[in-house]
Amino acid sequence: MHDQDTRALASVLVKVAREAGRAIMAHYRAPIAIELKSDASPVTAADREAEAIILEGLSKAAPGILVIAEEAMAATGLSALPSPLPDVFFLVDPLDGTKEFINARDEFTVNIALIERGAPVFGLVYAPALSVLYVTT
Repeated sequence: MHDQDTRALASVLVKVAREAGRAIMAHYRAPIAIELKSDASPVTAADREAEAIILEGLSKAAPGILVIAEEAMAATGLSALPSPLPDVFFLVDPLDGTKEFINARDEFTVNIALIERGAPVFGLVYAPALSVLYVTT
């Protein structure tokens, strides 16, 4: 992906990440239903809602590019991934730090990366409780 394309994508994905962050914050410090994934890590409605927002945003901003998202992978397993992986794909953790989120600590993030030929070419980390956003292109 060219630098100009990456910058345009970053502009769109910043908005998507902020929207996912708003969905997460709607659940923050409220009673939370916690489920456990097969690896015994916690997952909440906030994780799932944020991922749905990100997946929808990516499907509009970059149709046809594979997205590897944590909650979808937890639900379907790695067998759902193509082998070998395509040269370009997104890697998403919609709510990194779910344990911190559950325990009402502000150190959780929305993470979106674009991977090209095995290396990250774009990254976004948004900490909605801290109103901090990092973007690299």
